[in-house]
Amino acid sequence: MTVILIGIFAGLGAVTRYLFGKLSMHFENWQIPWGTHIVNIAGSFMIGLFFAMHMNETLYQYLATGYCGGLTTFSSFNFELFELIDQKKYWTFIKYFLLTYGIGFISFIIGIFIGNVIF
Repeated sequence: MTVILIGIFAGLGAVTRYLFGKLSMHFENWQIPWGTHIVNIAGSFMIGLFFAMHMNETLYQYLATGYCGGLTTFSSFNFELFELIDQKKYWTFIKYFLLTYGIGFISFIIGIFIGNVIF
């Protein structure tokens, strides 16, 4: 049953990611694929928050592994990075790479901090 519920939560995360991808089409001239960037940062924050909440392991698996796993996307991120290199948009590549990993890690730490304060 746990595997099925993780799959359901992953599906919900993937649908959320899809909707953010559609939303980001309105910001095409901003150069960075904002839909993927936002879901990766939000997912990093939520995983940090869930970790700090010290919730039971099963709920953590549903939310962090399932929902956040479906929400965040390493494969789309890498594909978008490759597209930027292919289009010779090297400066945009560097910004996107550093923003995603840098802010993603900071978001994870902030999530842990807020979770520790609240819970």
